[in-house]
Amino acid sequence: MSMLGKLADRLLATVAPTAEVDAACILLRRTTVQAGWCRGSVTGDRIPRYRYTYIYDNCADRVTYSCPAA
Repeated sequence: MSMLGKLADRLLATVAPTAEVDAACILLRRTTVQAGWCRGSVTGDRIPRYRYTYIYDNCADRVTYSCPAA
């Protein structure tokens, strides 16, 4: 292995643990679907609940919801 290759491996081993996991993921698209109503809303004050699905090229999909913290 060349000296440059060894240096690159050492640098990667040093920096990789501190890098964000999402930085390696390539976001393809985000889908939004209404998924019912938020829990804890006052009667007559129905707040829609949305499900956001983040679809990545090389990582597992990630799902989040839009309801505010109660």
